[in-house]
Amino acid sequence: MAAFGFLGAQRLSPLPSLSAFLLLAVALPLTAQDGKTKSAPPPSQPWRLSQAVGCPPWLKVSGEHRTRFETLNGQFRAAPTLADTDDQVMLRTLLRADVDFDPVGGTVEVIDARAYGSDDGSLLDTSIVDTVDLLQAHVTFALGKFAGGEHRLLAGREALDLGSRRLVARNAYRNTINSFNGVDYLWQDDAGTSAHLFWTLPTMRRPGDFASLRDNDHDWDDQDLDLQFMGGHAGGRFDERTHWEGYAYGLYEHGTNTRRRRLVTPGLRLVRTGKPGQFFGEIEAAYQFGESKSSTSVTAPELDHSAWFGHVSVGFTFDVAWQPAVRLAYDYASGDSDPNDGDNGRFDTLFGARRFEYGPTGLWGAVARSNLSSPELRVSLKPGKNVRVIAAYRDVRLAAERDTWTTAGVRDSSGSAGDHVGQQVELRLQWDPWPKNLRIEAGGAYLVAGRFQEDAPNGRGGDSRYGYVEMVWTF
Repeated sequence: MAAFGFLGAQRLSPLPSLSAFLLLAVALPLTAQDGKTKSAPPPSQPWRLSQAVGCPPWLKVSGEHRTRFETLNGQFRAAPTLADTDDQVMLRTLLRADVDFDPVGGTVEVIDARAYGSDDGSLLDTSIVDTVDLLQAHVTFALGKFAGGEHRLLAGREALDLGSRRLVARNAYRNTINSFNGVDYLWQDDAGTSAHLFWTLPTMRRPGDFASLRDNDHDWDDQDLDLQFMGGHAGGRFDERTHWEGYAYGLYEHGTNTRRRRLVTPGLRLVRTGKPGQFFGEIEAAYQFGESKSSTSVTAPELDHSAWFGHVSVGFTFDVAWQPAVRLAYDYASGDSDPNDGDNGRFDTLFGARRFEYGPTGLWGAVARSNLSSPELRVSLKPGKNVRVIAAYRDVRLAAERDTWTTAGVRDSSGSAGDHVGQQVELRLQWDPWPKNLRIEAGGAYLVAGRFQEDAPNGRGGDSRYGYVEMVWTF
C-alpha cells in the first residue's frame, strides 16, 4: 500500500508511463504464443481460495483483485475544474462468501474500490471510489419446483445483471459496482424460459464530496425510499441459437436536488448467436415514458417524458485461423429536440453498462446511451489460444443537436454547432497467461473532435486520447 501512497503523492507522466505499459502488455502475449518466451505452463485447473483453505461443502469463498492504470490526455468534459491531463491508478478488490444449506442459502460480498494519483483537476466520483463496503448481503430461499420450473426468492442487497445489460448491469469495467436492496423472485425451467420480478432501493454510494473521495475516506453506503427501482424481465428460446427477452422497468425518484424521475421503460430484445462460419445478430428496442426534470436544480420544472432507444447489429465469424469476426452495429438513443416545449425526450439508461459496446468508461466514457446516433464497425481476432484483440470504429453524433452531449456536459441550445461529436477509435488486447486466474489487458481510445465540439459554446474543441493497462487476479 505504501507504493500506492507514493503514486498518490507524485504526478504520473502519462505518455512515457503509458508507452512502457502498452509495450510490455503487447510484447509478452505475442512472444509467449510463438514460443520465444519460455515459462512454466499454467496449472491445468484454476487456483481457488475455497480449495486452498479446505472449505466445507456448504461454504464457498472467492475473490478478485484488479489493478489498473488509466491516463487521459485532452479532456473532453466541459467542467472547467477538470485538468486537460489526468492519470490515476485504480484498485478494486472483491471478497465473497456463499453458503448453501439447501433450501436456504446466502451471499456476502465486500468491495473495496480506491484511486491513487488524483489531484484537484482529476475526475473523481462514486463511480471510481467506494472504500470497504457491502456490495451484496442477501438470503436466498429455494421454493421448490412447480408450474414446470424452479422458484427462488432473494431478500437483501444484491448486484443485478439482466438481459443485454444495457439498462440493468453489474458493472465490469467501472471501478465501482451497482447494487440494490430489496426482494427478487426468479422462476426458470430446464428449457431456458425464465421470469424475474424485483422491487429494490438502489444503493447510494458514500461519501459524495470530492475531498473525501480523493483521500479514499470511508462512509457506509445507504439507500432511501426516495429512490426506488422495480420491474420484471422474462426470456426464452425459439431454438438453440435464437432467444427472446421482454422487460418492463419502473424508476421512482423523489426528494430535493434530484431529477424527480418517474419513468416506465418497457422493451424487447431478440438475439441470434453464431459459431465460426455463421452469422450472428441482435436487435433491441425500448420506449420510456413518465415524468422527469431536465436537471437537479430545485427550480427546474417537471416535464412530460417520452424517449426511446434502439440497437441493431449483425456480424459474421470466419472459420479460419485466428477466427476473425466482423460486426456492424447502429445505436440510437433519443435526445430532447426542443428544450422549450415542456417535454423531455432524452433517453435515460437507468443502471446500464456501456463498456461492452461504447468503449472504456473510467476516466474515458465519452459515449453514452442518451442523445446518441452512432454506427460502429468492430473487428475481433484470436491470434492465440488465450489472446484476443478487439478494434472498433464508431462515428458519434447527437440524436438531437440542441440537447446535451451527456457524458461531457457540452451543449449548444441553438443547434448551430451541428450534431457531429467526433469519431472514436478503440483498441483492446486481452491475454490470459493463467486462464481463469490471471488476465492482463491493455488498450485505449482516441476521439477525433467533430464540429460540435469545436463550435459549441462550452466545448473544449480538441482531440482526446485515453490508455489503460490492467491486471486481474481471480481466486
